[in-house]
Formats: sequence, structure tokens, C-alpha cells
Amino acid sequence: MLNDPRVSASIVLYHSGQRVLDTVRCVQSSEEPVELYVVDNSPQDVTARRISMQCPEAHILPQPRNLGYGAGHNVVLRQLHSTYHLILNPDITFEPALLGQMVAFMDANPDVVILTPRVFNPDGTEQFLPRRAPTVRYLLGGRLGRYSGYFRRMRAEYTLEGATLEVPMEVQYATGCFLFIRSKALYRLGGFDEQYFLYHEDSDLSRKALEMGKIVYHPDFRVVHDWHRDSAHSTRALRNHIVSTWKYFRKWGWAW
Repeated sequence: MLNDPRVSASIVLYHSGQRVLDTVRCVQSSEEPVELYVVDNSPQDVTARRISMQCPEAHILPQPRNLGYGAGHNVVLRQLHSTYHLILNPDITFEPALLGQMVAFMDANPDVVILTPRVFNPDGTEQFLPRRAPTVRYLLGGRLGRYSGYFRRMRAEYTLEGATLEVPMEVQYATGCFLFIRSKALYRLGGFDEQYFLYHEDSDLSRKALEMGKIVYHPDFRVVHDWHRDSAHSTRALRNHIVSTWKYFRKWGWAW
């Protein structure tokens, strides 16, 4: 355990495979020391044991069942004694200098609650993830864009694709695949709303965080996300996505 960590990080496992070992390696290689928590939602799997061998200082937290994404990350809330906390997918990689640069930015901008990076695919192309709050038409744009120019435009508006994003800017949404937040703010917000088993927990947290301060997208901070969009290929994942979407709009109001 680090005596006085400025940065902590949590990764939630659910049959995550070998890619998470690369994510852990990035945490270990960070120039800014990180206290790592690994919440294992699939304790019958061997991945957590492999992480423990690779990174003995990591806190491995096995769970009796699959809690879901947000609830899994919430397991660490009461254990945090860091200044900043990184919520991290098990399929993210980044350069060693990144977290130190993000700490410096947050130190210099105390009104920023969450910092969100530019996200790339492994082949170097950009992932245009949402940067505005969800609406019905924006979400339909992601599903129906291949069939309609109108919905392609809606998706591009949702993600700000095509906009010139060369300087830090305020946004309404921070992706849960890599979410850098002030630890005290995360605790005050109560972490993720656990009514979302999977999907929209980051939309909801972003919405709540905006009541405390700014969410800033910074294009100079870059990560690689080996993303497979499960809900586009799995019936079960799609069902989870639909249920979470309904819960989100029921809570925050329906907006076209």
C-alpha cells in the first residue's frame, strides 16, 4: 500500500481475459504512483490470480457474484484515501506520463471535477464517444446511423465528431472506460447509481458531477481502448442497454 497516494485506480473484472494484464502493466509503469484496486466479479476465473502475481501490491477484492459495473467500482469507495481516482476499463492502455499530466491539470484547475481523455482504437483511429448528455435521438443515432443520414448526423452531434477539438473544453459526459475524478467528489456523489447494472452509469454520474463543477475533455490526454461494443453483438448486452436507457430517462426526464 502507498502511504499517501495522490492517485488510486479501480478495475472491475468479469471474465476479462488477458487484455487486463496490459492495463495493469500501464498502471504499474505510470510515472505517477497509483494504488490499484481490482474488484473481481468473476472469482471462479483465474484472471485476478494472474494480476496478483504480476502486481503483488494490488488490492484484489473478490465478490460473491457479478455486481455489475458501477456497483463493482463502488466497492472501493470507503477504502480510498487518494486525491484523485481513476475508474478504468480492463481494456485500456496509456503512456507512463499520462496520469502525472492529468494530476497537474487538475491541481491547476480546482473547479474541474472530472477529466476525460481523447480515446483511440488500437489501430490508431479515433473513437468518437459521447460528449453531450444522452437524448433519445442521440442514442438512436448510434443504432440507426448506418441506415439514415439523419441519424448519422445525430450521432456526430452527440459525440462532437467533426468539431475542432484541439484545446480543452467543457463537456456534459465523461466516458466510464477512463474517468479521472476527484476522490472526495466521487465519495460525496455516492459513486455510481447501482440501479444501472451495465450502461449509462457513466452518463448518470456525469450528470450528477456537473452539479459540483466542470467536466473537461482534454485532447492532449490520450488512451487506447480495445472496444468491442458488446451491446451491438450480444442479445443479453442489448437488453441491459435498453433497460439502463429506460432507467436513465425515467430518472432524468425524457428528452428527444
